[in-house]
Amino acid sequence: MSRAHIVSPTELRLRQFLKTKPRVAPQVIATLLRLDEWTRSIHAGEAESPLRRKLIARASAPDPIRQIAENLIEHANGIERDLLLKSVQEVLFYSINFETGLNSAQIKMRLKHFLDHEKRSTFIRQFLSFYFFNYVWYHTGESFRAWALTSQVFEKEMENVEKICERIVASAFKSHEREEPVLDRNAAKELIHNVEQRLRGPDDQEG
Repeated sequence: MSRAHIVSPTELRLRQFLKTKPRVAPQVIATLLRLDEWTRSIHAGEAESPLRRKLIARASAPDPIRQIAENLIEHANGIERDLLLKSVQEVLFYSINFETGLNSAQIKMRLKHFLDHEKRSTFIRQFLSFYFFNYVWYHTGESFRAWALTSQVFEKEMENVEKICERIVASAFKSHEREEPVLDRNAAKELIHNVEQRLRGPDDQEG
């Protein structure tokens, strides 16, 4: 039996700050499924995938990374759109080793190289880590700033929150891969729900 996780002071503060904050919007599920389909087609080299063709064809703007991200989250709006846009761009830059100035064909080539050398699930898990940190920090960053006595403490708390998000996403994703190897809508919904519930803690009334 594994040892129980010891909840850190930062995690307790995070749970407290999240109590009155809005829950994750459902648009993240649609974006997650589109990312999964898109990366699956690139990894398999399926040139005729309709979604892949649509995304690559549209990504001819001066900033193809942003254009690809906007295409993947096309039905999101408001703050959720901003959070998803930031998160998708971050995972794309992460997967191409933060190179800039690439065109859409080069981005596709770098992404396929990444997917060939890493599990495709690594890309999806990293997207969720970026997304949940962006979501959490957007809603709690000012609360942490008000609590912290110095900028150094504030920056350390931000780093701690990022690690908390990465750990919780990794744990939830591991459970998902063991129980639901296929990422369909129900599995995606359950995965998102599990991550959010773990972030909010066992006392979460809507968990």
